[in-house]
Amino acid sequence: MTLPDTFPGQKNQPRGAADARRGADSGKDAFLQVLAGVLVDPPAPHGFPGAIERETAGKIWTWMARDVAADEAARLADALDSGADPLTAFDSLLPEILEKLKANAAAEKEDRELERRNSMQMGGEEARQRLAPVIMAMRRRPLLEQAGKFGIAVGSISDETELATALQSISITNPLTRALWMQAMVGHMANPSRLMAAAVAIAGGNGETRITNAGYGSLVEAVLSHAQSQIGGLASQPNLFSDIDFSCKAIDRFHRLMRAITYNLDIERRSVWGTIMTDLTARLSERLERPMKEITLNVTQALRRPRDGNDRVDADDVLAALNGLYLLMTVRRSRDSLAVNALLDQAWADTGQTVEVLVTRALDMYRAAPADPVARERLDAGIKMAEIRFNPEYADILRRARDGAERRTAQG
Repeated sequence: MTLPDTFPGQKNQPRGAADARRGADSGKDAFLQVLAGVLVDPPAPHGFPGAIERETAGKIWTWMARDVAADEAARLADALDSGADPLTAFDSLLPEILEKLKANAAAEKEDRELERRNSMQMGGEEARQRLAPVIMAMRRRPLLEQAGKFGIAVGSISDETELATALQSISITNPLTRALWMQAMVGHMANPSRLMAAAVAIAGGNGETRITNAGYGSLVEAVLSHAQSQIGGLASQPNLFSDIDFSCKAIDRFHRLMRAITYNLDIERRSVWGTIMTDLTARLSERLERPMKEITLNVTQALRRPRDGNDRVDADDVLAALNGLYLLMTVRRSRDSLAVNALLDQAWADTGQTVEVLVTRALDMYRAAPADPVARERLDAGIKMAEIRFNPEYADILRRARDGAERRTAQG
């Protein structure tokens, strides 16, 4: 693909400050797309070799586009403005960008002041520490794409021996590249526990030392990194999570990832991995405390008849109650990976009693006034809550009772 030049025939002519700013801004999304498989969002209290924080990557791109590869960044902006595919456009310029970075690294070896200024420009020492993974991820982009496809493919392998053979086929020896590969791979795996079991079989034991010596420490760290990433899917100060489906998926994914480690490995509680696992569990569980405490209250508010004013069912209250019950069921399925047992047991007992009492009351009210649309709406909401909290069979009994009352009214 030929990329357009702002100044035809003068590809290497230096650009002005405005062009540099435009190149940095326009190319940032394409750059982040290139690194998508290894990027993580906040909060990220624990750093992992194969994980690059999105904000840090953005700062590094701004520095590259302004101070190292301004011409390439401006040409990338031109291509994007012309409607080019972001990944294709970036790939076309990637060799030149890497050459500029290589030249910059050589210059820094000769000029420590340049290294210091560059570190400041890219966001400080923290960003500087992530520069090598960013460059490696760019260099190995085709390999990281393969890692994603590999993660999907191993999900279809049911035979344990074949799965172990597939895992052993990862012949990457460079520690950084291997860490990036594992990060990209785990992000596409539906069942990481099976692959972790294969790693244990290859290592000949489930101890931390055996796993590390066998070369699968980076797999464990990638699993921990992705578990950490799920915490951001839960709001830190929720009334209730704005996107309950997204939140429940994050909790379930956290559970699957943590279970991959706890079910297969023998992790010392005070080891580095053990300490991280304890901290991640505490952080995610802390974000569940408030919404878990509000579930019973939300159910009560949704199904109880208002004491004052006209009788009505508030759709927002019903939605909050349903969301809370979906959350409750997800947390219950994931309880082995969370630290909310006492809170869960209390919420489970309270919601069971509350739903049963209020849906029975709603049924009695509907039987007394089957022509009342509000009574029908409240009963239908209660039946849905009973189906979530108890089971479909209980909900069917309630539906038959509702339909029977309706038929008796129709028959006079």
